[in-house]
Amino acid sequence: MNNNESILVHVESLGGGYVWDAEVFAVSLLDVAVSEVEVDSLYQLQGMQQLLINAEVLSFSAIVRMAKIPKLESLVLSNHNLSLQQVEDLKSYGPDIELITE
Repeated sequence: MNNNESILVHVESLGGGYVWDAEVFAVSLLDVAVSEVEVDSLYQLQGMQQLLINAEVLSFSAIVRMAKIPKLESLVLSNHNLSLQQVEDLKSYGPDIELITE
């Protein structure tokens, strides 16, 4: 089992899901509030294009680290407590930032 596969098994154990095929590689943890310790392995995923995550209990520094994941094109955040300045800071790291408000 390669590293991506073992990390994706962990994602599923947290209640998340993923799409990983020739067209897209996306990981979703929107439906569960995850801690920084629980998502620590996400930074090691190779080739992930989109990350959808519930940011309710994540620090800004953890979200910045996610925005810096190599090749990440889109970071979708739900349940966030980010200021407008923090959102602008995140955009400077490269991926599109999408905020889901409920």
